[in-house]
Amino acid sequence: MTADPVEPAFWFRFDVSRAKLAVARVVVFAMLAVDALAQIAHAPRYGADGFNVGQLPGLDATAPSRVGFAIAQLVLAYLFALVACGAAVRVALPLATAIYAWLYFSSQLDSFQHHYLVAIVLAIACFVPWCTNGDEPRVRAWAVRLLLVELGIVYLWAAISKLDAAWLDGSTLGDQLRGAPRWLADNTIGIAWASRVVVVVELALAATVWVRRAWPIALPLGVAFHAGIASSGLEIGLFAWITLALYVLVVPDAAFDWLAARAPRLPSLARARWLVAAIAIVIGLVAAAACRFDHALAVGAVLAIVPAVGALARRPRVVVAHAIALVGWVVVDRATPFAYDYYRRWGGVARQLDQRDDAERAYRRLVDEFPDDAYAHLALGRVMIGNHHARDGLRELRTAEELAPHDARAFVDEARWLARRGRAAQALERAEAAVLADPDDRAARALRDQLRAGGTPEHGGDAP
Repeated sequence: MTADPVEPAFWFRFDVSRAKLAVARVVVFAMLAVDALAQIAHAPRYGADGFNVGQLPGLDATAPSRVGFAIAQLVLAYLFALVACGAAVRVALPLATAIYAWLYFSSQLDSFQHHYLVAIVLAIACFVPWCTNGDEPRVRAWAVRLLLVELGIVYLWAAISKLDAAWLDGSTLGDQLRGAPRWLADNTIGIAWASRVVVVVELALAATVWVRRAWPIALPLGVAFHAGIASSGLEIGLFAWITLALYVLVVPDAAFDWLAARAPRLPSLARARWLVAAIAIVIGLVAAAACRFDHALAVGAVLAIVPAVGALARRPRVVVAHAIALVGWVVVDRATPFAYDYYRRWGGVARQLDQRDDAERAYRRLVDEFPDDAYAHLALGRVMIGNHHARDGLRELRTAEELAPHDARAFVDEARWLARRGRAAQALERAEAAVLADPDDRAARALRDQLRAGGTPEHGGDAP
């Protein structure tokens, strides 16, 4: 652990616990994997109507389509999971960094400031010794110091950007803050002083997060700060949680050394690597088939080559990580609305662009993946009626009525269609049913009154 006297000690003599790096790797990249899956819901924006503006000149034409974006995020989630497991890090992490940078620098459709920061974090992370050979409990990691310095710069600039009247008088924060933090601010120091406290906290973190001796200050302050952001409505994506994950690097090393001394030894799988690879491939394919993300099975089938290569290269960790990554897809899918939001937004974007066939495909997938969701059947029914598939569309509306008997929208749409076909008695009966379903629905009451007066509605239901 000796250093050349000419080396800058601030950077190259900075060392951390090997156990801390292992825990930080798991926490940070598992969170990034979840964030990648969360981004799939934004895929329908990409390629819509051929519109795109790149972040940098010359990148406009390189942006992905909806399909390309969704597939890229699945691959990103897979690669981040491999890194979290410590598998093929030197290959997976640079590849993930390149894909991430391509997605967010080639288009301004969905690139917030935190995407730039994550791209920089990933670039630096490529130089962190996440997995190193050797028995020494500590390892030099200048890139970890650089990560913490970058975090300090982010806090400093965030504080500087808030030094204006719109922030300091509380009006900006007051428009954005929600949840428990808003209640706490309103019932203690007020929103104006809360806004000023945010600036003070960011300046304090800028001065302490990269200084080892100041970590006892930075750790509780930063964790409380970002936990408050995550629960306040100010959050963009999962950035507050990703930043919280980075605070593992600020926890004192002794805690991780204590854990490492008590961690169980995992058995070696080298001798049974081909059997393990076969099991991992089967688990991966089953998980991909059960996953509701678009193209998940196709991507999972292509990725099945990874455990085979891992077994051939005698890398059992790669084999096991493959199964963990694809099972992770299913866990996130079933625990979140990410897949549901993807199909709903795909259908909504297609309808806005009057791409009716594409909208019908999107809502059919929504119904296929979420057959018990009333809105899915309502949206599909509306599109099918608009596409002159009235019989099938009405069947979908009736299914929506059965699944959501207290929602008037499907009843209203059916009544309007019947009225436009001259079937006034049946239309009035469905309009009455709409009012019974939801007496407070203005559209239902207005339609009922119009039909009672002998009128005929001029258009169909509201766009989903």
